[in-house]
Amino acid sequence: MSTRLAATLAGSRTARDAAKRRARGFTLVELMASLAGGMALAVTVFLLAKHTSSLYQRETRAASATLGSVVGFERLRADIARAGFMASPNIRRDPFVCGSPSSGSWPALLGSLSSIWIQDTPSSSLPAFFADNHIAPQQIIMAGNYSSAEAFPIRAVYAQTNVFVVSLQVATGPLSRIGYNSTGADKQAILDAAFPAGRAVRIVDKSGRHHYATLQSTAISPDPTLTLKGSAPALTFRGSSTSGCGLTGEETGAMINTVNFIRYSLVNLSSDANYKPIFDTQGPSYDANRVELVRDELDPTGAAISGTRELIAEYAVDLRFRLTVAPSQRTALQYVQGAAVAQWAGDPATLSAGKGPQLVREVQTWLSVRSREADRTSGVTLTSDGPVYRVGLGSGGTTPFARVRSVQARIALQNQIGVTWQ
Repeated sequence: MSTRLAATLAGSRTARDAAKRRARGFTLVELMASLAGGMALAVTVFLLAKHTSSLYQRETRAASATLGSVVGFERLRADIARAGFMASPNIRRDPFVCGSPSSGSWPALLGSLSSIWIQDTPSSSLPAFFADNHIAPQQIIMAGNYSSAEAFPIRAVYAQTNVFVVSLQVATGPLSRIGYNSTGADKQAILDAAFPAGRAVRIVDKSGRHHYATLQSTAISPDPTLTLKGSAPALTFRGSSTSGCGLTGEETGAMINTVNFIRYSLVNLSSDANYKPIFDTQGPSYDANRVELVRDELDPTGAAISGTRELIAEYAVDLRFRLTVAPSQRTALQYVQGAAVAQWAGDPATLSAGKGPQLVREVQTWLSVRSREADRTSGVTLTSDGPVYRVGLGSGGTTPFARVRSVQARIALQNQIGVTWQ
């Protein structure tokens, strides 16, 4: 056999051997190595996806907390800015008020009417969560006309058995603007919306003096009329007044408007049947300690009016206020915080001379809300009288910790900028 033929045959055998080896597939060692590598890659991808999903959920919860605080805060800010609208900024000191709010015969809240009244939230009404985290939220009561932007002209005011009756002028701009004079209008519903029963009302008489009473009912026949309670407080007429401050009966030129009392506070709603659905009984055990920012309307005695409660922000953890005040026309504005806030915007019956809510020019407030679930294992040291950054949801305010988002603003009280009386 020639050398060339031998080389050709050897090359053919080599090619056939290679083809056979390729036809056999992977060896066991190669297959095991491939499986191990694939499993390692799958585990890596799974862990990466798990951590990414967990991070996304945590950030979503934080974003939800931020959005909740912003939405709720805007409602609070609008109500604070309206405080004192068509109402006395401090009825105990107001030189234009007729009657004796401090006599004890007035309903408790009406006799202490002020544009803003800032109080500490009673610790007994809050879960232990707040004491554990060293948080002492405040609450605020605002007074003003929150039912309408109108003051309505009066035709006459007269006394009947145990009540007073206010007759309104019909062909007036305010009644027309709220739709009362429109053809086919539901006049009773319109009048009730502008003057809800159980609220306070303010009458500004022809001489510019102010009178307060409690609204009992409304009627539209033959003319729009308001029936006021005959006592607590009673209206004063000039014929029975020794000071000359009083109504004359024929009050053409006098005006009347509603006065509402609005309270914002942190409340645990677990016992409120209307809000049971918001509590997840399958959720974390510490969810029972949650509180919400709630808006209530109060009657002149200080009791919450049924059906007026609104949930403003969920998972609230703090509500706090600071003030800018004007001690006098000759001194610069002062910034007030901490315990000194109560010296200016506390109970009007206890405020010292030269201080009072009528001299408050600006309210700085912040609202803090937490995420629903914990996502941190360490806390953040709190500053004195400052915003909260994390709260402990465990026993005694310990781990786990939830992140807190706070929003704040400085809100001017436009309705009392020109008030200078002490």
